[in-house]
Amino acid sequence: MRGSTRSRLIRFIPALAVGAAGLFVAAPGASAAAGTTTTFQLTAGSLTINEPASANLGSVAVGSLTLSKNLGTISVSDTRGNLSSTWTATVSSTSFTTGTATQYETVATSSIAYLAGTATSSTGVGTFAPGTLATMSSSGTAGAWAGTSSNSVSWNPTITFTLSPSQVAGTYTGTITHSVA
Repeated sequence: MRGSTRSRLIRFIPALAVGAAGLFVAAPGASAAAGTTTTFQLTAGSLTINEPASANLGSVAVGSLTLSKNLGTISVSDTRGNLSSTWTATVSSTSFTTGTATQYETVATSSIAYLAGTATSSTGVGTFAPGTLATMSSSGTAGAWAGTSSNSVSWNPTITFTLSPSQVAGTYTGTITHSVA
C-alpha cells in the first residue's frame, strides 16, 4: 500500500500546482490598464521686424510740391506663441537734407507723411490695423496686430514728402526707422 499512497500523493501535488496557478489568471472579461503621463514642450520664439537697409524713392523736378513713393516691404514676425498675441510697430524719421542742410536744403519731419496701407501678406489668426501719420514729427504707429499665437505681417508703406517751391536740387538723405514691441 505504500506504493499506492505514494502514487496518489505524486499525482496530487501536480494537480495542486495547476490549481494554484489558476488562481492568478484574470477572470474572463476583466481588464487591466496602466497610464503613462506624457508631456511635450513648445518653445517660444521672438518678436522681430525687418525693413529695407536702404531705399531710393526716385526723383521729381525742382518746383514739384510732393514726392510720394513706396518705401519697400516692412515685415513683422511674432513666434512668441502667446495666447493673446498683440504688437505695435512704430515708425520715426529724421529730417531729409542735402548740401549744408539750410532751410531749403531740408525737408523737416513735419513735412513727411507715412501711410502703411493694407497688409501685402499675413499669417496667423488675427487682424492687422495699418497706421497713418500725417507728419513724422514724432514717433507714431506704423501698424498693429491683435490675435492669437504666432503670426507674421508685411506691408509696403507710402512715404510722402511735402516740398517747398524753393527746395534746392540735390540728393536728400534721411533715416526712417521701424521698431516693434
